[in-house]
Amino acid sequence: MFDYHLHSNVSHDAYDSPVRIAMVAKEKGLTEICFTDHQEIDYPYPEEGMVRLDYTLYDRELDKARERVPGIGIKRGVEVSLMPGSLEKIARDVRGQAFDFVIASQHTIQGKDPYFGDSFEGKTLRQAQRDYLEEMLFDLAHYEDFDVVGHIGYLDKYLPNIESLKEKTPFEYMDFPDLLDGILKSAISRGKGIEVNTSNYSVYEWPTPIRSVLKRFRELGGEIVTLGSDAHMADKVGYRFRDAVEYMKECGVKYVCKFTARTPEFVPLEKF
Repeated sequence: MFDYHLHSNVSHDAYDSPVRIAMVAKEKGLTEICFTDHQEIDYPYPEEGMVRLDYTLYDRELDKARERVPGIGIKRGVEVSLMPGSLEKIARDVRGQAFDFVIASQHTIQGKDPYFGDSFEGKTLRQAQRDYLEEMLFDLAHYEDFDVVGHIGYLDKYLPNIESLKEKTPFEYMDFPDLLDGILKSAISRGKGIEVNTSNYSVYEWPTPIRSVLKRFRELGGEIVTLGSDAHMADKVGYRFRDAVEYMKECGVKYVCKFTARTPEFVPLEKF
């Protein structure tokens, strides 16, 4: 199996080195991993210490991991955070790098990150969710250079912590069918995919996207699906992948993809 969403301590918010992460991944039986450290261009919370990804340091640490942990594939990826006013800057940055894999994620809504809770201020649950999906749809319509859309449903992971919300129900496909169809069709029509992100299992009994959204992706003809733990520490590598594989099968997913030089390889899910 392959973990295609991993953060090392090259990212501002992660804890373990690529060497340590690769060692744990190999011990857990994974055959390939892809580091997708954060590129947070124009992130609106400078006090959090988010800076642009240091590619010189990144490459040095990945080379060290490849040398010290043989027998496991180690790919070079990135997770970019889409924001309406920064899309061209992000595109220039990605064009200048030789990545194997690029995740495009919506981490902010109108300049606020759900992680901190302030993106929910003055809004009902459905208003906040609609704003998230509308901004994601806009960003994906104006940004091309990615391989999969990251964790569709990111903001719902933080609902249990938002005291101002009376309702804390994650959205389903039926709640925003037009917006979700727009997002999924935008990816599919350009030969892109989505990821199944298992970090959501730490809050709910399902990964992102929620089952109804993943099923809709397949109904629309989507084929490219990657699997990632979104681990920010080594012990979370491959988190609940066995459960996620069964979940994917139940939703009609046939393949899990890995990437080399931005080209997907389709591995039958039945092998796992």
